[in-house]
Amino acid sequence: MDFKEIVNDVPTHIKKEFIYKKHKKGSLILHPHEQNNYLYILTTGLAEVYRQSYVGTMLSLYIYKSYSCFGEIEIFNDNIKTLGVIAKEDCETIAIHKTKFYEWMKLDFNFNFYLIKQLASKLVLSSDTAAQLSLLPAKDRILLSLHNHYKIGDLDYLTKQILSSEVCAPIRSLNRSIAECINEGFINYKGKKFSINSIEAIEKYLENFLLS
Repeated sequence: MDFKEIVNDVPTHIKKEFIYKKHKKGSLILHPHEQNNYLYILTTGLAEVYRQSYVGTMLSLYIYKSYSCFGEIEIFNDNIKTLGVIAKEDCETIAIHKTKFYEWMKLDFNFNFYLIKQLASKLVLSSDTAAQLSLLPAKDRILLSLHNHYKIGDLDYLTKQILSSEVCAPIRSLNRSIAECINEGFINYKGKKFSINSIEAIEKYLENFLLS
């Protein structure tokens, strides 16, 4: 039984509590670092989720296709904040409050089985990506972090101090790598703000080791 069938077979009293939403391409479905009490089911479109690796680097983790879900990790652990989820094209979602989410779990083994498989898949992917990032040189970690801050729309708020923490590099080493990125034409840094000259150039540079 696929997830679409599971959603279509949800008990009527739970379906009545579904909240239907539409999201324009490029908009945030979930803002990062917020408290979340809802499971989101993507019914139409593509969405991209961002997370932070154990070394602190922001990275694009996964592309969600129609009839997949996200937000379940925060529901199971109140100490975890949301990841940024962006609509890659026009999307439609169903939001389910955690009280109804728990009721659904009590009633449907297939729903539970799907959730466990998805959580296991995310765990493996996250571990593999984090291990890969830890081997990257500082310049590559900087470009990857800048790329993802640009994608989630908060590049204007990125400081050197935050970037230093994310890429696990001291300020002196960070400044050398930033200068290298500037000299190679990827970015600029003026007025204590980062800007990207060409997101396409950065993605082409990064695609060989992570974004492909």
